[in-house]
Amino acid sequence: MIDQSIFREYDIRGIVPIQLNDLSVKAIANAIAIKCKTEQVDEVALGRDGRLSGGNLLKSLSSELQSRGINVFNIGIVTSPLLYFAAKKIKSKSGIMITGSHNPKDYNGFKIVINDMPVSGIEILDLISKELPYVKNLGSEVVRENIMDEYINEVMTQVSSSNDPMKIVVDCGNGSAGEIAPKLIRSLGHEVIELFCKIDGNFPNHHPDPGKIENLQDLIKVVKNESADIGIAFDGDGDRLGVVSRNGEIINPDQLMMIFSREVLKNHQGKEIIFDVKCTNLLNKIIADAGGIPLMSPTGHFHIKNVLKKTKAPLAGEMSGHIFFNDKWYGFDDATYAAFRLLEILKNSKSSLDNLIKDLPKAFSTPEMNLDVEENKKFQIVEGFIAKADFGTADKITIDGLRVNFEDGWGLLRASNTTPKLVLRFEANSPKRLNEIKNMFLTQLKKIDESINIELS
Repeated sequence: MIDQSIFREYDIRGIVPIQLNDLSVKAIANAIAIKCKTEQVDEVALGRDGRLSGGNLLKSLSSELQSRGINVFNIGIVTSPLLYFAAKKIKSKSGIMITGSHNPKDYNGFKIVINDMPVSGIEILDLISKELPYVKNLGSEVVRENIMDEYINEVMTQVSSSNDPMKIVVDCGNGSAGEIAPKLIRSLGHEVIELFCKIDGNFPNHHPDPGKIENLQDLIKVVKNESADIGIAFDGDGDRLGVVSRNGEIINPDQLMMIFSREVLKNHQGKEIIFDVKCTNLLNKIIADAGGIPLMSPTGHFHIKNVLKKTKAPLAGEMSGHIFFNDKWYGFDDATYAAFRLLEILKNSKSSLDNLIKDLPKAFSTPEMNLDVEENKKFQIVEGFIAKADFGTADKITIDGLRVNFEDGWGLLRASNTTPKLVLRFEANSPKRLNEIKNMFLTQLKKIDESINIELS
């Protein structure tokens, strides 16, 4: 019996081999093949991150797809953005990335693009029980080894003529960005200090999630000790970006979106800039003042990509560190490319990141915070919170959980689509009010379900 909980709103993700094994991979491959045939797709790019289970999963998935008439372009150990890039370069615009993203090392999963559109885990689940029509011709596998060089060469065509090298610390968290990120940044002419860039699926140094403050402490230390200009961190599959300034300040992704929005809107007046429900309210004004239209979206690369397709927005971003450039790039979440764009802005502005951040509006905010809950209860809890929590006349947004906007701040509660957690974030005009809003949320949450351990991490 296949555990249906692995089929998520964004993608497919589960524990190996308890949830992801020969049985589930065979069923998933069959469902993907049905989706491919429906879309008249007969080829996919296939890659994996550096997780220990990735090699066997890739081999198994490739074999199963070939047996169902799908040709496979095997690009090996890569980042998710490199897989998306490879998919863009083949006729079918289709690909599958085997990755556990920022989940613990015993997890793995599949991010799927068919015919240039993201495919949710839920959609694959709906196809699991269907039978594939008879396949006359088997597929084949071709190993493609030059995709990283092709990617770097294409990025290099966008480099400005100015040459002002920086000293940059790159922390890849032993994830699959370990090969491409230092190579690209050196190609740009910068000095690179590598930190945990050897790909190792055991993640021996810290968990590959730059969205957590504790995972950036090594980077902060090295940036300060080396008097580096900037520190850049990547998650396990290289689609999420973390940034540390010369002074050791963690720059939130919604602050990066302020910088990117101002830059992108110079050439895209009147266009939408997309951000998720976890981002600061201050981003709205920045976008509007720069001549853009702020547009809030549910969290998740699946949702963001769909909104991007509809609006043709030049830029989108999430508080988790996913940045999507549809300006001069392909519209998928790509931390390596986002790092490149940030370095270009710094180089051309002749300013430090600290100075750019100083010019941005400020509020008091928390990072993304989590509460551990049972996987099968998290959505139920959030639904109960939306229905029963009382915030008076404050403005309520329910596109993804519940975001409550007050005159002097806001709070958010949503269910994670990738882990058994509730996600919270808070912002206010003062530390006192920030604490009040946070306590208001936690008090009401406890009333919804007394069994929840209200200890934020």
